[in-house]
Amino acid sequence: MLQPFSFSSSPLPLTQQVYPGMRHLALRIGETSRCHSLFQNGNINRSIVRQVRFNSTLQGSTPRPSQPSSAALNRDAPKPQKNRRRIRPLTVLGLLGIAGLVTYEVDTHLNASVLQRNLRTGIAGAAIALDYKFNFKSGDAKSAEELHERCAKRLLKVCEQNGGLYIKLGQAIGVQAAVLPKPYHALAKMFDDAEHMSTAAVRAVVEKELGKPIDEVYSSFDDQPIAAASVAQVHKATLKSTGETVAVKVQRPSIRSQAYWDLLSFRILLHFYSNVFDLPLAYFGGYISEQIERETDFLAELENGKKARRNIANDPQKIIRDTCYVPWCVDELSTSRILTMEFIQGATRMTDEKGMRNMGLNVKEVARSVCEVFASQIFQHGFVQCDGHAGNVLVRRHPNGKKGQHQVVLIDHGLYVSISETFRRQYAELWKAIFEVDIGTLERITTEWGMGKQSAELFASATLMRPWRKPKSDEEREKEEEERKKNNGQPNYNKQKEMIKNFLVSVELVPKELIFVGRSMRIVQANNQVLHSPVNRINILARHAASALLTSDSPTFLSIFRPRGQQQQQSTVMERSKVWVSTRISFLTFRTTLLLLDGVFVGSSLWRGLKWSWNLLQANITHGPFSKQARKTWNAQTGGFEDDLEQGMRQLAKDEFGVELDENAFMG
Repeated sequence: MLQPFSFSSSPLPLTQQVYPGMRHLALRIGETSRCHSLFQNGNINRSIVRQVRFNSTLQGSTPRPSQPSSAALNRDAPKPQKNRRRIRPLTVLGLLGIAGLVTYEVDTHLNASVLQRNLRTGIAGAAIALDYKFNFKSGDAKSAEELHERCAKRLLKVCEQNGGLYIKLGQAIGVQAAVLPKPYHALAKMFDDAEHMSTAAVRAVVEKELGKPIDEVYSSFDDQPIAAASVAQVHKATLKSTGETVAVKVQRPSIRSQAYWDLLSFRILLHFYSNVFDLPLAYFGGYISEQIERETDFLAELENGKKARRNIANDPQKIIRDTCYVPWCVDELSTSRILTMEFIQGATRMTDEKGMRNMGLNVKEVARSVCEVFASQIFQHGFVQCDGHAGNVLVRRHPNGKKGQHQVVLIDHGLYVSISETFRRQYAELWKAIFEVDIGTLERITTEWGMGKQSAELFASATLMRPWRKPKSDEEREKEEEERKKNNGQPNYNKQKEMIKNFLVSVELVPKELIFVGRSMRIVQANNQVLHSPVNRINILARHAASALLTSDSPTFLSIFRPRGQQQQQSTVMERSKVWVSTRISFLTFRTTLLLLDGVFVGSSLWRGLKWSWNLLQANITHGPFSKQARKTWNAQTGGFEDDLEQGMRQLAKDEFGVELDENAFMG
């Protein structure tokens, strides 16, 4: 029931005389122009209030006086449209913020940050492409160096932030530092290291893959990893069934989700760069992605290890049977995401010179065995480990207990490449042709591989990782010297681009295996260089290449009179004699070249030894025996044969491409 109004003798303001339910109605009436006379100095007329009170009492509800005209209301009332316009941008921003936050949380916790990684890659990739496209100035060396510096930093930052397979992609680019501008050399130094997975995450992966608790499989499982990388980490454990010590490789949970999208981004960027820069970059993208993706499948690694063990056991030359070893794996405790393998006790990295000497091992013999292993894989077996850096090549005392005898242990078999019989023979022929200075064979092979005829000399240098030049006339040498003087030692980037395009005339003919075989060769060279070149790597590889070409049909003196196999097609004794003589001359040329190269190798070692002795003598005379400077000179390393070859390659790169390579360009 409505309560009556209480009015004082003098009129009061409306807000004090009208109960709250009628306050708004009275104000609306008072604000209209027609009802202006009802108000006197802001106070309502008493008679109007009585009338309203009487009507509300009769109706039992709030009285509704006549409404003012719509025109008046529209004119004086606040317009809500303006308020909505002011609120709408804030609302949109708020909704976008909430949506972004939700997307970020979902992507981070449920999608392994795939969206963020791809966005980061796309932005950096586009920035690098546009920077090169619009800011590259031919002939301006300073501007070009600044451009390389900016883009290399962007690429390095993306690889480090994304981690995972980006680390491996960055390292793959860095391995080719010899043909990249200086700022990109930092990619080769990128560490494949990552934060340790939590104990709960590790155990969850192992138990999910094996389908049973860890305690039922391993009697002990060390939660502290012995090695951690961007793709997986390794734990030491003991088999419950046999008591043998094993190493358990556990894949990070996010790798499988990220791999497809990471490699897709890589291929898209290669296609984009191919179109922007008009260079054949995209052709190899699919093959590289396929090989890297196989590294995330531990069952493939299991099979690679088994095949490598068989090849070593059946080595036709019996060179690496005793000096090389591949750990066994436990098939029933291995899946696509975990790998249980033999734990190698008492081993050290092959580049740990001090550690090998402490074990009583001969560093020179160890380096020779490592070169023999990879040469056999390439030229004899056709099955090559392409990630043979020092961390994956261990050395230990030989299990037979013989004093001073070593054994090379190959681990991490995720990245292997099978090469065809045709490519294996062609690659062996290429090496032999280089040492025999057989220009015709060299140009034939490079042409069959889709390279221009003018590329044979450059490709030979890249294969040996040492300068190689075919004999040239005085006129050709004078022309090259004039061109170098014309460039005044400045990088000729237009020439670089043109030579790359001419180098790969028919990119579809280039053997895809060449990418990873070249990578393997490069790593072998780097490992030898770190040990100060104790062995002649090039001669070891060349001898294996020559032996790969020996077959039952190879001509011998007796085959002139009693032909075998294909030799029977040469019907006359004279024809077979010519073939035999030609083969002997070729062989003598090859052996002579190897002998000369051995002489250069020994000469390089003697020269560096004499240089070291002279520096030591000067330090003792100048600063006194056993002085700090003398001790420093005693411990100083003077490099090795690989350093001499590196110096030659740097000069070749400068002469042919105008590229300045720093002293670390060839270090692995």
